[in-house]
Amino acid sequence: MSERVERRDPHATVMRELLVRYLDAWTPAVLRSHRRATYIEAGRDDFAAAALRVFGEFADRLAGHDLDVVVVRAEPLTAALQELSTPPGLALRSVKDPADLTVTGPLLAHLDVATGAVDEPAAWRLVATLAPGKAREVLLTLPPATAEEVTDHRTRLRAVGLPYAVAVELAADDGHAQLLLFATGDHKHLVTFKNELWAADEFAGIRYRDPRDPEHALVDISINPQLLPLRRALLDELARRGTCTVADLQQHTLRETMYRPADTVGVLTSAASAGAITREPPKGRLSPRTVVSPRP
Repeated sequence: MSERVERRDPHATVMRELLVRYLDAWTPAVLRSHRRATYIEAGRDDFAAAALRVFGEFADRLAGHDLDVVVVRAEPLTAALQELSTPPGLALRSVKDPADLTVTGPLLAHLDVATGAVDEPAAWRLVATLAPGKAREVLLTLPPATAEEVTDHRTRLRAVGLPYAVAVELAADDGHAQLLLFATGDHKHLVTFKNELWAADEFAGIRYRDPRDPEHALVDISINPQLLPLRRALLDELARRGTCTVADLQQHTLRETMYRPADTVGVLTSAASAGAITREPPKGRLSPRTVVSPRP
């Protein structure tokens, strides 16, 4: 009789990859410009281990810095995690109550509500406590939410100083979904995160969905994703504004959708060719200064 192979969790697979990809960019940026930083992991031990492995790859840059890794858990740290915290400049500790945390300097916190690692009220209290300050960022996984609830989430994040955010549902093949919410005070970091979002494993069994897309369209993970949800969002925004520049709509794409600013040009080029919008100048490649309007 063959052994039963445990099926991997597609949500965990994609989330862990996104975390590693983003930490690969976040860590050198923080160490280059700050002497002290904090990473908080309120999730599974394998996520903490993945983060520690990333930090270990930058051991040569940790000299002269203080990188504090805080794991939120009721039990003592496992020996496996403790063995990964060897580079000088890296400190690893655990806390039972997130309310006990105090942080100075840049912060990135991964708070996993969807799997019960931390409950939602505690996660939002932690965001409200820790987000105010320079270079603070949060990555949350939450239960699926309605468009109105996502708007409320983003309002709460803006209120604590994190105006740049992306919300995207991770939908598994079996229909189970989780909401990913990343927020930062730096628009460049949001661009970086979105680039990693679309570079994740396309074969993990996860598709993306914009929770504010009225059609609830599922989109395959791809470097060149299907853009119909973005087309709907941009045409709606253009109808609301009347006239604006391509740069204006690129900012809307960045701040209000799950797509990247670069995806905007492809959508608008196609819409102009189809006669759905007008543009000025009428010919040539679209640039950030090109003015677009809805077709009368």
